[in-house]
Amino acid sequence: SHGTHGAGTIAAAWDGQGTTGIADSGLVKIMVLKVLGSDDGKGVSANVKDAIRYARDNGAQICNLSMGTLTYDQEMDQLIRESPMLFVISAGNGDAEGKGYDIDALPMYPASCTADNIISVGNLLFDGSLDESSNYGAVSVDIAAPGTYILSTVPGGYGFMTGTSMAAPMVTGTAALIYSCRTDLDLTGVREAILGSARKMEGLEGKVATGGMLDAWGAITWGR
Repeated sequence: SHGTHGAGTIAAAWDGQGTTGIADSGLVKIMVLKVLGSDDGKGVSANVKDAIRYARDNGAQICNLSMGTLTYDQEMDQLIRESPMLFVISAGNGDAEGKGYDIDALPMYPASCTADNIISVGNLLFDGSLDESSNYGAVSVDIAAPGTYILSTVPGGYGFMTGTSMAAPMVTGTAALIYSCRTDLDLTGVREAILGSARKMEGLEGKVATGGMLDAWGAITWGR
């Protein structure tokens, strides 16, 4: 249900039923690559790397990674850094007690990787502040997006979920929307548009690099 929920946020059909994705499913396709297959949603980095290679080799352009680990993987870092894809990555959902922490001090990977084709995302509450479970970092986390009590698709219907895993697809969907209609922008330009148009929020100053939240309209009209 975790991946299905994210996919719905990105590109659920614009048909007036259920939920609606951010990107137009008539113009955007989801490449489904399941790498976290256990009942508790865990997996191994080798499978993630295989999926990244497969996505790269089969034409994917934007990669949503709603996952994280405290263990640094140099091969994965290099694989992301050398990829032509844009990666949107969840910042993580806090410590063992569910309290968000600064991943500049205690890195969460791959969100803390420093490649310039990454957007790392924190979980924003309805009032413009970070959810108490959301990780943050003035350097390592780029932007915040809605991620608390989000309604989207799950197998057999619809459901609410909370976490940076729900916030990242908000940014991924926006990136896909921009890339599908702004033919003047490459993926680097899409990243610049999303980060450059972030709406400044007092509660996000010093918490995320942009000091702001996702602004889909601002991003899609960036530079115009």
